[in-house]
Amino acid sequence: MSMMMRHDPFREVVSLRNAMDQLFERSFVRSGLGQSSQTGFAVMDAYEDEQGYHIRAFMPGVKPKDIELTVQDNTIYLKGVLHPWHADHEKVNWLVQESSTGKFERSITFARAIHANGIETTYEHGILTIFAPVAAESRPRKISISNGTQPKQEVVTSGTQA
Repeated sequence: MSMMMRHDPFREVVSLRNAMDQLFERSFVRSGLGQSSQTGFAVMDAYEDEQGYHIRAFMPGVKPKDIELTVQDNTIYLKGVLHPWHADHEKVNWLVQESSTGKFERSITFARAIHANGIETTYEHGILTIFAPVAAESRPRKISISNGTQPKQEVVTSGTQA
């Protein structure tokens, strides 16, 4: 005996939506939890001004000794470890556990060259603040135009004449 099914045009849409929800959850919501590279941790804000780059990385619970900051060319690399809150975190009966632990890595590459020896950092209340000055040769310069027969070149940097 053959059974006829009623055609439901929305059934395919719902299954596609479920597939997209699962893909989104696997890709963004749960990516990296407990693994070596956590994309949801050390959230960054960064902006650029004439003097350089300003970065904030949010790392609540991470101790300064567990943070490694390196620079190569015009890229800053941030690595760290967030240790479990409870020493025997696997053996306790968690009621809610939404925080993640483990290693994390972040990097940010800048368009202009940075002066690595001039980088300044502060770490307070779980927020790492980084200032990476732009290398002098990457800063904007205003060149004055000479008038007449005598060539003259004046370099003006940041409002002061050199």
